[in-house]
Amino acid sequence: MQIHQFQVSYVAEHDRILVRMNSPEGEEQRLWLTRRMLRGLYPHLAKTSEQLALPNPTPAGHDGAAQHAVDAFQRQESLQQADFDTPFQSRQPLLSDTDQPLLVTTAHIQLQGADMLSVRFEETLPGAAESRQLEINMGSDTLIALLHVIGLAMRNSEWGIDPPKGLEPTLPIIQEIETDAQPSEWDAFANAEPPKYLN
Repeated sequence: MQIHQFQVSYVAEHDRILVRMNSPEGEEQRLWLTRRMLRGLYPHLAKTSEQLALPNPTPAGHDGAAQHAVDAFQRQESLQQADFDTPFQSRQPLLSDTDQPLLVTTAHIQLQGADMLSVRFEETLPGAAESRQLEINMGSDTLIALLHVIGLAMRNSEWGIDPPKGLEPTLPIIQEIETDAQPSEWDAFANAEPPKYLN
């Protein structure tokens, strides 16, 4: 399935994260992600997003600082271009109670070349006659946006799962606003010349 839109939300009654996705053809699929599943899956997807975002990595210094800066810049640029304003379009009739979201018990991640990722989600439950599965394909921009909204849902869940360093969900960029505030006596301290000492 190729992802056209997705919606991610924490459902407190189930203590799970619900992921709704639709394809360009209007097919909708839904997944339940548990805390246990995301503790293992999220870091793997995050690591894979770095490989997708940088098919030709920039040479980094011995401490890797340049590489991390480039990764962070590309993630931020991708998020700024993502469309988070358009409401999720449910193009098919409402799903029945028997058509429950797939409860992900296993996930298989595979790179498809340098710019595409395939993830196969499986639901294998005790006593079930057969397992259910769903395979989705996405590029780096979609993966970065998906990781971002899953990170926000994990924050809302209060599960205590921290996204990997550099992938923490960010709040909207706040621009500096000039005010008509009058200078205060504290400004004198900020502009004062530091004392000089003789040794």
